[in-house]
Amino acid sequence: MFMKKKVLIFIISILLILVGFFLYPSYKTAGLKETDSQYLTEVETPAAVVEEPATTEDVQSEEPAADVTATEELGATNQDKVIVIDAGHQQKGDLSKEPIGPGASEQKAKVTYGNVGVKTGTPEYQLNLEIALKLQTELEARGYTVIMCRTDNDVNISNSERAAIANEANADAFIRIHCNGYDSSSVHGAMTMCQTPDNPYNGNRYEESRLLSECVLDYLVDETGCKKQNIFEDDSMSGINWSMVPVTIVEVGYLSNPDEEAKLVTDDYQQKVAVGIANGVDAYIAERAEL
Repeated sequence: MFMKKKVLIFIISILLILVGFFLYPSYKTAGLKETDSQYLTEVETPAAVVEEPATTEDVQSEEPAADVTATEELGATNQDKVIVIDAGHQQKGDLSKEPIGPGASEQKAKVTYGNVGVKTGTPEYQLNLEIALKLQTELEARGYTVIMCRTDNDVNISNSERAAIANEANADAFIRIHCNGYDSSSVHGAMTMCQTPDNPYNGNRYEESRLLSECVLDYLVDETGCKKQNIFEDDSMSGINWSMVPVTIVEVGYLSNPDEEAKLVTDDYQQKVAVGIANGVDAYIAERAEL
């Protein structure tokens, strides 16, 4: 009986060993797979995609070339257009006389000294040249051929001689840069000037000069935000009367107004003036064909 029990226990032990032998690999494999799965989840599973804002370089690289092409086309269109710029006045005025127009008996000073800033004492001739040079750069960047009446302050060029430069170039536009002045320091803003339709010297250029004056004034005001005054038509200005091409005098602001003068002496505001005038020239060239 005892032997039977030992045999039974032995058989049960053998069976348990056999069962353990067959089951152990499954438990081991299952354990490894679970571990591998956890490892992949923590390391290899990609994080949620977060769209980062484009950098400046990305934006610039993705911009189409259409704007560049448009600028090149505009430049190509303007290549045959000639703009003459006169920076009004000069370092030393010349008060000797010259006729106010071709064949006129009335005479005026060849070139006066101009205004002086009430706040900084900056002379008008200097500001006129600074703005004129910025305008030259702006127009040339747009493809225009630009001729300057002067690029220095130490010159002696009369108003009729300045107009002759524009006439000889057969300019599409003659832009004369000036700064205004008035008895009252409260007056401020920009204005342009041209001849009347009855001007005895160049009345045939009135419509073009009027359009040029309108375009330049409108775009100058738009760019700078200054007060818009008006277009003053006058037949007593030598620089206008001697001009046989479309002409405008641009009074960009008042040196008699301390606040406006403070703006006019800065490069930033002068650049705005130059851009505004250049925009006006663009508009004039585009609209002139409809006259």
